[in-house]
Amino acid sequence: MEAVFEPNSYGFRPGRSCHDAIKQIKLCIQNKAKYALDADIAKCFDRINHEALLQKLNINGKVRQQIKAWLKSGVIDKGAFTATSEGTPQGGVISPLLANIALHGMEERIKQEFPNMSHAGRETWFHKKGTSFRTPNVIRYADDFVILHENKAVVQRCREIISEWLAGIGLELKPEKTRLTHTFNPELSEDGKAGFDFLGHYIRQYPAGIYRSNKTAEGKILGFNTIITPSAKASKVHQEEIRRITF
Repeated sequence: MEAVFEPNSYGFRPGRSCHDAIKQIKLCIQNKAKYALDADIAKCFDRINHEALLQKLNINGKVRQQIKAWLKSGVIDKGAFTATSEGTPQGGVISPLLANIALHGMEERIKQEFPNMSHAGRETWFHKKGTSFRTPNVIRYADDFVILHENKAVVQRCREIISEWLAGIGLELKPEKTRLTHTFNPELSEDGKAGFDFLGHYIRQYPAGIYRSNKTAEGKILGFNTIITPSAKASKVHQEEIRRITF
């Protein structure tokens, strides 16, 4: 399975880390401010549909039987047994791999809607209903993902597509933790706050003068800097851990 996983899937894969995912996000936005769908899947590990997952595996025989037995084996927590009719229980050795398999295809589904008709790695325009759109960027780390694009309507459509796609494997987006924001302009964000948290990092673009602004490869002044810092939540956890050790 590792050989066929999507290129922008970074969680629980050899030779990949959350920092690789953050680096990819920076590469996607450093030359242009974009809208971002900062999404969270509700109880992903607990709700994955077993039959949908087994169909994705596309294998038969003893291996399929063994994986099905793992999925149905149940969980013992503090001496209490809980049956598992759905989901891949967190803490299981194989759970991260099975979750990645279940979520495999998300990036491809977005490309089907907004195809990358590129040659030699160069992205070209996709024409739909008289409007030109580039393929949105989908960066996923396990069950956390973000979708980036310069057009708000494209990102809104991506939210609809992903919601429908997740329903096919028994999952859904968590409304209170899913937001459409803008990397630079707070007025373009749904909640009036620019930037977003991802994997313990806060990613945002800030206004900058001509001498401090980021520039394109051609030397064009962009008027902003892309700044990535620890998120407020991650900083608080770190401070509390230091306080616990110190005192």
